Amino acid sequence: MKFSNMRVALLQGLIVLVPTYSVAFFTEKMVYTIPMLAAASFVAASLKGENVERKVEEDGRKDVGHAVHKDDGSS
Repeated sequence: MKFSNMRVALLQGLIVLVPTYSVAFFTEKMVYTIPMLAAASFVAASLKGENVERKVEEDGRKDVGHAVHKDDGSS
């Protein structure tokens, strides 16, 4: 499992570095490099695709259907 994570990390690095360096080399201008870095980072981040598990309360609100008693401290 650790090797798989390392391989994904290397692939993400290549996805970001190769296009960014290519743009910098061929245009010789930094103004195009930063947007390319941002765009390639989005592509590389989507490569992992982790499953998101959401926690949802099954019973909803606790006070629905039950009498709510407030203690005013008078007893």
